[in-house]
Amino acid sequence: MNDEDDDDYWETVGPKNRTAITRTQSFIPSQLSATFGGQLRSVVKARGNKASATIQPYLLLHLNISPEHVWTIEDALHLFSAPETLEGYRASAAGKAEVVSASKSVKILEPSDMMILHLMRFSYGCQGSTKLHKPVHFSFELVLGRELLVSPSTEIRRYELVATITHHGRDPSKGHYTADTRHSSGKWLRCDDASVAAIPRSKVLHDQAYILFYKRL
Repeated sequence: MNDEDDDDYWETVGPKNRTAITRTQSFIPSQLSATFGGQLRSVVKARGNKASATIQPYLLLHLNISPEHVWTIEDALHLFSAPETLEGYRASAAGKAEVVSASKSVKILEPSDMMILHLMRFSYGCQGSTKLHKPVHFSFELVLGRELLVSPSTEIRRYELVATITHHGRDPSKGHYTADTRHSSGKWLRCDDASVAAIPRSKVLHDQAYILFYKRL
């Protein structure tokens, strides 16, 4: 990613001729960013202030799966793009700085060719680390609907599952990882340390995955 001093700022016009002060960050071009990189656009709206937008690159999407209503990847993506209330947000209103009501929303501006979804199963705090064993369901096909994309006129984006990573163990600091990956022949392989064995498709779609890899169709 480029240094912050290299970021660009400009005023953009969005839907219904609404303007926003936009800041852009970018990757240093590489084969990695060309394959896994995309762009997100986050918008902060504060009472009495012009909206501010930040365009920033991503290599993977971090998905919060802890809320009770999140049981599928689609639920987690919907939560990812849902408006979030910002508590204690300070901005200039009526000529003076004060705490104002504000919200933030994030949408995908440029989807990556290879979409990596990180399910946030691990948490770290003053009491130590914990792992969330909650089941989260996913499928072989992923559809990015228009509600996830910046432009409502953009066509939906379809992806196919090509790999998963799973952590085995009750504690983040223990256990081990396995990976399921799709071979060019269409068969699925499970990589478990030095062991590589074919597995049926039905075993790929378990509900404890940690990281999912989807390739754009």
